[in-house]
Amino acid sequence: MTRKTSGENQSSENTSEDPGDASESLKEKAKNGLQKAAVALVKKAPKKVKETMKDEAKDQLTKQLKAKFKKELHSKAENASEKLEKAKDQNAENVHEKAEMAKDKVQDVLVNVKDKLKDLKEAGEEFQEKVSSKKKDSGLKSVNDIKGANDIKSSNQLKSSKDIKSSKDIKTSKDIKTICS
Repeated sequence: MTRKTSGENQSSENTSEDPGDASESLKEKAKNGLQKAAVALVKKAPKKVKETMKDEAKDQLTKQLKAKFKKELHSKAENASEKLEKAKDQNAENVHEKAEMAKDKVQDVLVNVKDKLKDLKEAGEEFQEKVSSKKKDSGLKSVNDIKGANDIKSSNQLKSSKDIKSSKDIKTSKDIKTICS
């Protein structure tokens, strides 16, 4: 049985994984090594240096946290903005589609109303023709044919004795004109 060295283990891992993952794992190992070295250095450093190093580490950590927070916040804001834009576009499409549908429905209803009014008008005209033709055909008098008090003659309109023709007004054979004359 042969023993593999750490270099052989690493090369066998690299063949099974993605090359990008291998570089990430190397970065992690280097970062862990640097952290261990920094911790060992801080333990062996004098007290004043430890305090300044702690202060600087805190400052660096807060800067890194602020930067990371800003980056995450910015990415979340961008994602929210993209989602909002998509929703806005989708709503605009839906509104236009529904407006077209509503327009078509209204036009259909108006055409139906127009047809019904046309039919109603024709039926009314036919009814009027029937009523007027019955009125002319029948010998019955309507309300309009009844005479009122204004239609009665007054004493001025009656003929008097002067209006009656006398014997002089009667025509004789001499008064008749002939074709020749």
